[in-house]
Amino acid sequence: MDRTTPGYSRGRINRAGKALATADRDRESPEFREDMRVLNNWRAAHGFPLSELHDRLRALATRIASDAVVSQRLKTTPSTLSKLRRFPRMQLARMQDLGGCRAALHTIDQVRELQEAYVGSDSGHKLIREMDYIDRPKPSGYRGVHLIYRYQSDDAFNGLIVEVQMRSRLQHAWATAVETAGAFLQHALKFNEGEEEWLRFFALASSALALKEGSATVPDTPSRKPALHREVREYATRLNVVERMREYGQLIRNISTFKRIGAYYFLLERRPVERTTLIIPYDKDELEDATADYLMFEEEGRDAVLVSTDSLEDVRRAYPNYWLDARLFLREMEGIL
Repeated sequence: MDRTTPGYSRGRINRAGKALATADRDRESPEFREDMRVLNNWRAAHGFPLSELHDRLRALATRIASDAVVSQRLKTTPSTLSKLRRFPRMQLARMQDLGGCRAALHTIDQVRELQEAYVGSDSGHKLIREMDYIDRPKPSGYRGVHLIYRYQSDDAFNGLIVEVQMRSRLQHAWATAVETAGAFLQHALKFNEGEEEWLRFFALASSALALKEGSATVPDTPSRKPALHREVREYATRLNVVERMREYGQLIRNISTFKRIGAYYFLLERRPVERTTLIIPYDKDELEDATADYLMFEEEGRDAVLVSTDSLEDVRRAYPNYWLDARLFLREMEGIL
């Protein structure tokens, strides 16, 4: 496996992040290209620590639920720069989710079992932060568990930070629906940006799913089912949510892929005009090639992400937003409507 190591000081990394996030710059200039090289090297360096924590997550999650969907990804450049712009005081070298892995299980009880097992396992790395968005959902409606680990080793990867996420199937369905709606509305709804009515609808919808799971509701939403469902129906009807999301869900139905047995990494590119998602598979020892192709796609402005899952089928289950697929969420909303 490729093991890209950090090639720049933390100070240089932070200067590159600040420049890329705040300056309206000539993308062809030598300075811009050098800053991008710094960012890409720093992001790619998280690949090796991420793989180790991902493998542990997969082993523990599949013991609890054999069909758990476990995946890993490096944060995209647009998402990285967007986060730096939203939080001007944030330093690129301290960003906690450049490398992230996630497990989606059936129930909250399974999420809690996995959380306890992962935190209690002897990973050799330091848990530096534990964020419980199930007991304390975000105002946006986001729910799940995030564990932030500092990788500990005696080599160049020492100190790198990786995020581990855990969600139930309904939490995952909600998050997918938010990204799907954000894609066709062209707003970053998951970052609480966009039309207020849509943001309110998704906060209410999250509370409705939370009540079904027997967990805490979102702040500033009704906590009793009759009032909550009534408000969900009001917004869903006003925004024509089910019909609009179902319509956009038909935009990308086809999968265009290069067949390969035993692939480990997958480069996804969403092509809305062609109504197709392109999938390019890579073997486990081809991370360097996969990363190079991914960077080329990003430089060309293509809607792409480099991910890793256990199988091609799990790619779609882990990243349904790349097919604008919110069917599970819509079934839940239809039950309320």
